[in-house]
Amino acid sequence: MTEVISDPQYQSLLVLWLAIAVDALWRWPQSTHPLTLMRYLVLQMGRKVVPSRDFGPSQHYISGSLAALVLLAPLVICVAILVYMAQYPVFFEAIILVALLDFGYQRQQYKKVLASVGRNKKSLAREMVQTITARQCNSLTDIGIAKAAIESLWLKFLYLYCGVIFYFVVAGPIGALIYRLLLLTSWQWHYRNPSMSLFAKPVRKLVYLLTLPPAAIGGLVTLLVSHPIKALRAIKRSPEKDKTSLLLALLGGVLDVKLGGPAIYANRKIRYARVGGVNEVKYSHMLKAKSTVTMAMVATSAFASLALLIMAVAL
Repeated sequence: MTEVISDPQYQSLLVLWLAIAVDALWRWPQSTHPLTLMRYLVLQMGRKVVPSRDFGPSQHYISGSLAALVLLAPLVICVAILVYMAQYPVFFEAIILVALLDFGYQRQQYKKVLASVGRNKKSLAREMVQTITARQCNSLTDIGIAKAAIESLWLKFLYLYCGVIFYFVVAGPIGALIYRLLLLTSWQWHYRNPSMSLFAKPVRKLVYLLTLPPAAIGGLVTLLVSHPIKALRAIKRSPEKDKTSLLLALLGGVLDVKLGGPAIYANRKIRYARVGGVNEVKYSHMLKAKSTVTMAMVATSAFASLALLIMAVAL
């Protein structure tokens, strides 16, 4: 038993289980969370170094790439050295993964939106949903609030929860750290912000590629634990074939509701395609979305554990 626990591959499995359990049972306060500081630093870096509109696109691309590299590379290198030199690296690996796997906050805010919608407190629901989405929420209707909350929960599950676990399994804690910091940077430098549209493009393109594998795996897992026929039909009917539209069509098919549609960012209305099912979103669909994501979380954790177990046995 001691030999099993001391094996690095089995230690990775234990670290994963610990992080999943902590995310399920405990909320790291946002005021003291390490990623809160990173969000502030990334946002301030973007504001300080983003070129004015007088500069050409290439200058924006260079500035955005260098800003991300200068801010994130020293942190990643220092953490990697710390883990490498530590006598018990598994301790630091556990702390890193617990910090990175912060999907619990998204679920907590979703529950607050759910509770506000259930009590018909529209203003409070708008405030709550604003904390988990980048769109403007001050003019959302009841249906708009529900759709925004469902879409945010679903996409955060794929990109954050599945993404962190995927890169932890594939590339270890440092790989997961790099992915999570790039994801955070892309969200803070949101491309729908006119001043950031070119500046954020290099990081956004890289994050787009990095999110493809975990999003595909998370979508496949969701198909297996829900209604695959409905979801596949909705994907096939989707008028747009970009990644976000297909992912929203998948969940919309599972719930048999319309997702997507117009959204306002920085006072500009963006007309996204409506995808998914045929019904408008209701409170009951919010409950169903929550249970679907929860089942997908359990299945994703099980598949990741199985993958680590197979790797440990094989090696």
